[in-house]
Amino acid sequence: MSSRAIGTVARLLAGAVLAATLAGCGGDDGDRGPSGKDAIVGDRTVAPEEVNPRITGVSISSPMKVDFQVTDERGLAVAGITEGPEFTVNKLVPGADGETNVWQTYIREDDQGTANAQAGAYSSGTLVGHGDGSYTFTFDKNLEDIAGVAYQPDLTHRVGIELRDVVVLGKEIPAGSNDVYDFQPSTGKTSGIMERTIVKQESCATCHGDEAFSMHGGPRKDVDYCVTCHQKGSEDAGTGHTIDFRVMIHKIHSGSSEATYCGYGCENFGSPASDFSDVALPQDVRNCTTCHDPSDPMTPQATNVNNRPTAQVCASCHENLPLNADGTGIEDPGKNVHPAGSQPNSNCVTCHSEGGNVEPVLASHTIEPQLWAGRFEYNIVDVTQTGEGQQPMVTFSITDPTNGDAAYDLVNDSEFTGSATSVNMDLAWPTSDYTNVSNAGGTDVTGGPPSRPVSIPLVSGDGTTATLGNGVTDNGDGTYTVATGVTIPQTSPGLGSGAVAIEGHTSGDFNSDGTYDEEVPVTSAVEFFAINDSRPMARRMVVDSGKCQNCHGKNDGLAFHGGNRTDNTQICVVCHNPNQTDLFMRPADSDGFNGVNTNAVDNLEDRPIDFKYMIHAIHGSEARNNGYVAYGYGVQPHDYSDVLFPRESSDCLACHEEGTYELPLGSNVLATTLSSGATVTATVTGFANPGATDFAGAGGANDGSESDPTDDNNASATAAVCSACHDSAGAVDHMDRTGTGGQSFGDAFVLADPNYPASTGDADAHTQAVIDGALPGGENCAFCHGPGGIADVAEVHGVE
Repeated sequence: MSSRAIGTVARLLAGAVLAATLAGCGGDDGDRGPSGKDAIVGDRTVAPEEVNPRITGVSISSPMKVDFQVTDERGLAVAGITEGPEFTVNKLVPGADGETNVWQTYIREDDQGTANAQAGAYSSGTLVGHGDGSYTFTFDKNLEDIAGVAYQPDLTHRVGIELRDVVVLGKEIPAGSNDVYDFQPSTGKTSGIMERTIVKQESCATCHGDEAFSMHGGPRKDVDYCVTCHQKGSEDAGTGHTIDFRVMIHKIHSGSSEATYCGYGCENFGSPASDFSDVALPQDVRNCTTCHDPSDPMTPQATNVNNRPTAQVCASCHENLPLNADGTGIEDPGKNVHPAGSQPNSNCVTCHSEGGNVEPVLASHTIEPQLWAGRFEYNIVDVTQTGEGQQPMVTFSITDPTNGDAAYDLVNDSEFTGSATSVNMDLAWPTSDYTNVSNAGGTDVTGGPPSRPVSIPLVSGDGTTATLGNGVTDNGDGTYTVATGVTIPQTSPGLGSGAVAIEGHTSGDFNSDGTYDEEVPVTSAVEFFAINDSRPMARRMVVDSGKCQNCHGKNDGLAFHGGNRTDNTQICVVCHNPNQTDLFMRPADSDGFNGVNTNAVDNLEDRPIDFKYMIHAIHGSEARNNGYVAYGYGVQPHDYSDVLFPRESSDCLACHEEGTYELPLGSNVLATTLSSGATVTATVTGFANPGATDFAGAGGANDGSESDPTDDNNASATAAVCSACHDSAGAVDHMDRTGTGGQSFGDAFVLADPNYPASTGDADAHTQAVIDGALPGGENCAFCHGPGGIADVAEVHGVE
């Protein structure tokens, strides 16, 4: 991965994690205790897990009344609530002078001494329960009298409800949801009325999850509810920043310096303002349709994004765009930033809309590499000669899905003659868990050490011509065959199955200057072949690449290592396998293996980059006690210590396939190398010297080269996964502690010093052979943490 790519991911993974102290929706800090008033549901003996309100009717008369129903997580009515509901009330005001229609609250509140600074929620009135889980709340004031806002019954109105401090059977119950109710008071209509739906809840939840996307103490979870407070004219008095949803959310997701807000926690308890300036979307911010898609019938006003721009909304990302004093236009008389100079909002559509003088907004946000990537598909057509001792022959093609799957001419087409082209093929085995061994003893590998697969160049360009790799033959029918020249070793037991992958980038001409010199991150392809198996056995699917794309986008945030490996976790694991560490990416260390490399930012000799460890360590950084640093290409350190996951890090299903997070793990899942017990003594063109040898101590029996995984110091698969997040001394001790008879409370194969050199021959060093000989009798994790255990992983992590 390029330093830019990994560094960007480290920054972007924070991806819009919103603190519960965020400003807005006045009057609630989310920390108030139970009211002490019990709610009762029939003859219920167990309190519900959550309460969910649903508005069934609204009467805006004198005074205003709201009818609503409350149910629990099973849909059962919850009766007996005596307090807790809060309401927002808005009218949808038609836009003027270039503005779109906007929500305007009837309820305004002061903020830190500034009168009517923000929209707020209302809770003053009388609540009457009807004994069946239905309720009526009557406001104690006429709607117009709350903040002096004129009542306009012909406009669409939105009433929102949230529940706080509900107690059932002595237990305070959290809100499972909030609710909104849209209607036109003058007619009572709830459909066929003016509306404003630009973003749907599901778009937010794909990254944030349903539970993590809950603000201000928990009850406020729905984007339709958020906009009833976060609207034009609402300001955070503590920082002077607008909390208009259209502006605030853009600034948060783009990591703006103005994404700092002093919420109610800050005001009431002296906490610092919530600073989101290091937060960013974990994909390109130009992917506007990730959040608001004009083609989605569920968001009919998302077309505003394309055809109804305003200066203030545009400036929420384009911060150099100068606004006039009230934010209703651009003030740039010298045309230093805006080619059209000073313009009011009403003129924006003249240029920035379909049929406008320039182009619509989405066209101006086109991500050219992403667009071009759709024109390429890597296809593995056939794999032959796959038995032990044979050298596989692979037939492949590269086609254009946008042109009837026509095959590219890899020698003559500009997309491959361009200087950016580099397409490669990888061979990896076994698919039970990749080691990429090249000999019977498993002491050497096909590619670079510690355990990389062999990579075979298929085609590269120099700007004028394209060159096929050695052993690549043009079959004349749009397909090509590769004589890999890689011998499949004979091992005991046999390897089973292997994998072929095509990865790399083609060339693009994004600026239409006739030069194909820009990289196109094409989705990688992986296929499997049988070695000893009766049929090809695919590598296990643990995570869903589609779930990764929910946050990272397509052909975008998952284009790693210079855009070579893209949008397919099955190619990630051929390199990021159990034996792989970042040893050969780290700075030279001339003092021999002693567990310390003072030239590395974390002072360590190497760190595991096994996928199951690395991804948990990155996404679970908030749960870790110690930072995780991995070195990448160019001897560049990438510190993931400050990375935030945009939902609960315990939410296994955010990434995992159903059930793949449960213990015990499969018997074929290999232990993870914690340390190779090796030292890098020199660097060559940015890579550590592969000729260095393992530290031999006093001449230990397992002495060998860095490519020999048999003398590495490992943690079992379970310990590696769990300690990737749970890395405190207490957690490691729990996993490592061995009881009588060699049994352990947890794993027994996590060392307090993960750099202990196995090559010394010490019995405390855990090679793969040591772990294989001890398991399963030496590992008891699943007894407590497996399905039905007292600390079942699924239950502890709250996985539903």
